[in-house]
Amino acid sequence: MKGKDRRFQGPYGIVPTPFMQDGRVDYRQIEGMVDGLCGTELAGIVVCGSTSEFVMLSAEENKEIMRIASETINGRKPLICGATGPDGRACRDYLLHMSKLGAQGALIAPPYYFKYGGEEVVEFYRSLGGADCGAAVIAYQIPDFSSPIPLDKMQELMSLPWVCGLKNSSANIKQIMHQIDMRNELREDFSILTGTDDALTACLFGGCDGSFTALAALFPKTIVEIYKAVRLGDREEAARLQSRLLHVTRLADLLPFPVGYKLLAEAAAGMKTSYRQPVGEQGKKRMGEIKREMEALLRESGIC
Repeated sequence: MKGKDRRFQGPYGIVPTPFMQDGRVDYRQIEGMVDGLCGTELAGIVVCGSTSEFVMLSAEENKEIMRIASETINGRKPLICGATGPDGRACRDYLLHMSKLGAQGALIAPPYYFKYGGEEVVEFYRSLGGADCGAAVIAYQIPDFSSPIPLDKMQELMSLPWVCGLKNSSANIKQIMHQIDMRNELREDFSILTGTDDALTACLFGGCDGSFTALAALFPKTIVEIYKAVRLGDREEAARLQSRLLHVTRLADLLPFPVGYKLLAEAAAGMKTSYRQPVGEQGKKRMGEIKREMEALLRESGIC
C-alpha cells in the first residue's frame, strides 16, 4: 500500500473557539469561520482541538461545536473532531456523538492529568476499538499536556486497525523521523502528521503526510503554498514561506498557550473573543502591544 492510500494527508486547519463577553461560546462565529475554510484549498477542518481550548469547554459545548461544524461543512470538507477526555469513558461518549455527525476522524490524546505508562497508553487506545463510530482514531502525541506515546510502543499502536494515524505536537523532529521510519516498515496506510507550524517544512520534507495546525485555519493560502513548494521540491520557496510564519508565531508564543494564538486569530482573521483564561492588567496591556505588532507584521509580510 502506498502513501496515496493514507486516510489523512495535507493541511487541516484547527478552528479556535471564540467567546462572547459574558463567557459563552460564540457559535455563530464558529459557523462563519468553518464556512469560510470550506472555500479554501485546505484538506480538512478540525474542531475541539488544543487550540480550540477543548479543556475549557463542557462536554455539551464541545458536542455542540461538533454538530455546528458538521452541519456547516455539509460534506464539503472532511471533519476531524477532538475527542480527548480525562478518561476512556468520556472519549467513547464523544465518539458515539461523532458517529451521528459523520466525522471522518477523531483526534484523541491519552487521558490527561493522571500520568500513564506506555502499556497503559496502548491499553487506552485498545479500549476505543469497541466504540460504535465510523470515524478513524488519530492518536495525539502532546507530552506537554498528556502522557507520552513511547516510541517502543508504536508497533503495538499501529497494530490497532481503528487507529489510522498519529499527530505529533511534541516538536521533537528526531522522534517524528523514527515514527515515519517505523510506519514505513510496519504499516504503510498509517498517517504521520505534525501539529507544529514552526517545523512544518522540516516535517514535510522529512516524510510527514500532513498537518493539523492552528495557522492553517488563520493563513490557509500560505500553508497551502508551503505544501505546493514541498511537492515541487522547492526548498528555497518553502523556507521563505516558513520564515514568514515563524515571525508571527514568535509573537504568539510570548503569551501563554493558547492565548497568543487566539490573539493572532483576532489580528489575522478578525475574530472577536473574550478569554476564559484569567488575564491580569499587565497581561492585558502586553496583549494590546503584541496585537499591534502582529497587525503590523501581517501588513508588511502579506501572509494570508
